[in-house]
Amino acid sequence: MNIDTPVLARTTLLIDGSHVDRLKTKFGRLIDFQKLVGHFSADGTTVSAHYYRDSRDSAEQTRTARFFEWLERHDIERHGTDDFNEPWYVRERYGSNLVALASDALMAAEKGDSLVMLAGDTKLVPLLEHLAALDVPVTLISSLSVPNSIAPPPPLVALADRFIDLADDDRFFLPEDGQEDTRHEP
Repeated sequence: MNIDTPVLARTTLLIDGSHVDRLKTKFGRLIDFQKLVGHFSADGTTVSAHYYRDSRDSAEQTRTARFFEWLERHDIERHGTDDFNEPWYVRERYGSNLVALASDALMAAEKGDSLVMLAGDTKLVPLLEHLAALDVPVTLISSLSVPNSIAPPPPLVALADRFIDLADDDRFFLPEDGQEDTRHEP
């Protein structure tokens, strides 16, 4: 007797740390990654969360160490490098996280995962075009109520199956008083 086990739905959450930093500056509030994971797993979906951010120098590495530890404790995998002392690193650092994010998105899509991206960079348009051609559902989280230099471009928003604008939806922010135990300021 062969009994097929149902495949559980899976979602991969991809967080561009640089974009999160820019949104935090404009909104003056921290995004609660645990609420994001909780929201997208509420229906029993398995969520794999990934955060993309390099350390630019030793001061930033020291400042973000507790935050990166927090990510690890909460099963959010950090992708990035701390190779700021290497001569090649300064030249290569800009955009490298987006390449890693895109690569991971394509691998997750191959496994049949739906994708949630907290991102807004124009460089991601080719990725979303490819994912749309593959019929991979993508939810994009960002805001159109921030300067154009931060807001996702119209083609990126148009390619997403769903767009969540953080300016209109504050459920993914930590409380403004910052007194909640889940505070995770970098």
